[in-house]
Amino acid sequence: MVTGSSRAAETVLRADAMLTPDGPVPDAELAFGPDGRIAYAGRARAGSVVSHDLRGHALMPGLVNGHTHSAMTLQRGVSDDDGFMPWLSAVQAMEQHLTRDDVEAGLQLALVEMIASGTTAFADMYHWDVGLLDLVRESGMRVLAAPATFAPDRVGFPGVSPMNGAETTAFTEELAERFAGDPQIRIAYGPHAPYTCPPGFLRDLAERSRRTGIPIHIHLSESAAEIREIGDRHGVRPVGHLNELGLLGAGGGGASRARLLAAHCVHLEDAEIALLAASGAAVSHNPVSNLKLGTGIARLPEMVSAGIRLTLGTDSVASNNSLDLFEEIKLATVLHRGARQDAAAVRAADVLDIATRRGAEAIGFPETGSLEVGRRADVIALDVRGAGAAPFAPETLVSHLGFTARGADVRHVFIGGRHVYAEGRHLTLDAAAVVTRASRAAERLRAAAAARG
Repeated sequence: MVTGSSRAAETVLRADAMLTPDGPVPDAELAFGPDGRIAYAGRARAGSVVSHDLRGHALMPGLVNGHTHSAMTLQRGVSDDDGFMPWLSAVQAMEQHLTRDDVEAGLQLALVEMIASGTTAFADMYHWDVGLLDLVRESGMRVLAAPATFAPDRVGFPGVSPMNGAETTAFTEELAERFAGDPQIRIAYGPHAPYTCPPGFLRDLAERSRRTGIPIHIHLSESAAEIREIGDRHGVRPVGHLNELGLLGAGGGGASRARLLAAHCVHLEDAEIALLAASGAAVSHNPVSNLKLGTGIARLPEMVSAGIRLTLGTDSVASNNSLDLFEEIKLATVLHRGARQDAAAVRAADVLDIATRRGAEAIGFPETGSLEVGRRADVIALDVRGAGAAPFAPETLVSHLGFTARGADVRHVFIGGRHVYAEGRHLTLDAAAVVTRASRAAERLRAAAAARG
């Protein structure tokens, strides 16, 4: 029972419509307490003291970016028309000029862009340290941070950190211990990919994951070139290779199984889909990046049918040019319909669920992702008054969010009940200063790369 005093302590949002697990709710009200947890989600209540009158807006859960490399915002527009392997070479060549200051500038630019387009949590593989994680905490966002590694003796970002893969792995475990229980921070091991990491290193990470409970974030079966390379080296496809090394169950089972978040998974056979589902692995579907780099179209309908844990991701700005998850939502829905000539192949409601509730669970924030009592209040408000939204009706909310909405429509963002974005204004970040700093860093990187040819 809700008492008058407890109602007075609530923050109450009133909007035209709201997306809940049971579907759209018209004349909606969402309330959360000082602890940032949702106390009420439903039709407007008589007598509520409205904190934010958002008539002309629709509420939905904050979006979850299941795979990105946030600091690579500095590489927006680099190598736009090359295939995957040439693109990767160009990107990694520029990364050799990165400094710790560049990574911080790129990360903050990503935070500005993600918050403004409605993303409240993200999974990221790149360089990470305590200071960078504190920047995420200060912004209000949530992150599953995976410090990237390539081999035990290889230094991934020489201008940023002297740590090699073995040292970064040990540091990852220190970060996991330091941020244990933090509602905004999760830590993962970050081996880059099966073709860049030696088998012994991957086997060790699988054993560590089983022992520590720290998940593993890795690129997997992203391109045909990867399939060929792993086949030539090891006589097996990438999924089978990871399974043999213990990342998908072989060498450990049940509760002791390594926990995996695999990005892309474009080139999967039926047996591989079944294996990923049985292993409990999560997969990030990144359709814009996969199309831009010409790597292919992942088999999302089959993954949904198999019950794979799914999330939706943008990948890096270098391979996408945008961190707007609404682009991914629409494309993930219509792409598979067109490719299969079947308008029922993927439903917008399912993709929205993947981009919110299922994505939050996949990257380690199961208390978020849905507007229901008891969950943390990660909620965004979109303006539905514009010509592009008309005629808007609450019963069409799923259609609007799945096919019409854009990141630019987001007007308010609350994360854990904290108001971090209001009417186009960042409340936790100096957006203008961030953009200026990042632009200067990107200019320096381009000049350094050009000087090296």
